[in-house]
Amino acid sequence: MKRSNRQLPLLLLPILILSACAKPGAAPAVDPKVRAEAARLASVQLGQLEQRLTDQERTQVLDLLEQLVPLRQTRAQTGRWALFPQEEELVGQLNQLYEDYTQRYLEEPEAPEGEEDPPALARYDIGADGGLTPVEGEDSYRPLWDQVRALLPEGSLDAFQHFTVFTDGPDNILAYVVPADEEGVQWELAVDAQDTEDPEEFTETVYHEYAHYLTLNDKQVTYGAPKRYDCYGENDLVSNPDSYLNAFYQRFWKDYLDDRLADPESINFYLRHEDDFITSYAATSPSEDIAECFSYFVLYDKPTGTSVWEQKQNFFYDYPELVAFRDQARAKLGL
Repeated sequence: MKRSNRQLPLLLLPILILSACAKPGAAPAVDPKVRAEAARLASVQLGQLEQRLTDQERTQVLDLLEQLVPLRQTRAQTGRWALFPQEEELVGQLNQLYEDYTQRYLEEPEAPEGEEDPPALARYDIGADGGLTPVEGEDSYRPLWDQVRALLPEGSLDAFQHFTVFTDGPDNILAYVVPADEEGVQWELAVDAQDTEDPEEFTETVYHEYAHYLTLNDKQVTYGAPKRYDCYGENDLVSNPDSYLNAFYQRFWKDYLDDRLADPESINFYLRHEDDFITSYAATSPSEDIAECFSYFVLYDKPTGTSVWEQKQNFFYDYPELVAFRDQARAKLGL
């Protein structure tokens, strides 16, 4: 995000006026509700770090959060999505503390390598009956399409108009889905021809990628819409208020999204919150998290614990249509 110089919101002026009346050298009084909310956010955002910090380090975090909370509350009251410049600065300072503390107290694994768009081996158009019409490349990948269809309930791929086969070599990108139009009505599925030999990994990936379609199609999100405070948004889309993704975000991500976005390339966010995620990749963003959790929801038994990652996997049981999808998919798998 770019920073710009702007004035403090009017809501904060009483706080500044009160602080001006305080005795010389005295710290401004902090509203007990703000202090309590800052302590709650600190607990959420520190994750694995919470029990490792010294009192002085924790105080540094709390001091920044106590400044951040009123700004965040102002945005909530006005429905503003974008952070105030003061917020951006405070979030940056917080993230730097988190990064420093993570490197100090937690082991940092090797960061993942960047990805490039792989070349296509073949492209197909998908007919209304699910049949393929070759458009480009060799017409020898129909069995791969059949593998995908065999994993999904009848009609699941009706919105998909294109099927692409590619390879970037083994053990890199296995599959992906993308909208085939600007509204997210029609979709394209792409699969790496060299990464299909491991049936477990292939199956998990198909459900993960299908979850992206389920959560990012035109009924769930709006492409090209302005960001809003009460709904999760990323890149060029905003989730609808009653969407799966927004409900997931509001329940599991809202309190520490700023921490994640402050340094999106860092693996340290995951290290601070590894008990919250099914896999490290799930910590990339809410949309990747919900996709990973959906794959586990379909393939594995319902968790009985109370950890955050188990709550995420059980999130989908609140939606009868997703439970029906799970039942049908598992029946095709013989589970």
